[in-house]
Amino acid sequence: MPTEASAKENLDQQLTNNSVRMQELVDQQYNVETTRSLVLCFSSQDEECARALTKALFAKGTRVLLRDPEQQGDRFHIRVGVKRSLRDAVREEFVSDMVHTANAMNGTFDGWNLLADETAEQAQTHSDAPDTKDAEVATENPQVS
Repeated sequence: MPTEASAKENLDQQLTNNSVRMQELVDQQYNVETTRSLVLCFSSQDEECARALTKALFAKGTRVLLRDPEQQGDRFHIRVGVKRSLRDAVREEFVSDMVHTANAMNGTFDGWNLLADETAEQAQTHSDAPDTKDAEVATENPQVS
């Protein structure tokens, strides 16, 4: 049964992981302010608790990526998707909310990952954007009257 101490341990672990992960992404020149599709990972030792956690996360506005918890060893894993900037995903308030939501359902927050390997900066350049592909470009500033 999860306790407040186990929630604090889970939170501390995730915050530490996030610091390392953010440094890696910044080193790889990811824009941490760009909204991206992220996968949030959770697990529980009990399948019913994992199902309850899935419902709680859905109620918080996440998109359920696995219809049923996936059993791996003695734990049941669930994955949900969100659209957030990397900076928002590692904010202590957000991580704490995920940890405490999981803890309330006898689970743990196991972290996050990018839903796609491609960086948002590489996925769509300005010239590929649907609203600019065929748009005329002004060559001069219009006269102000």
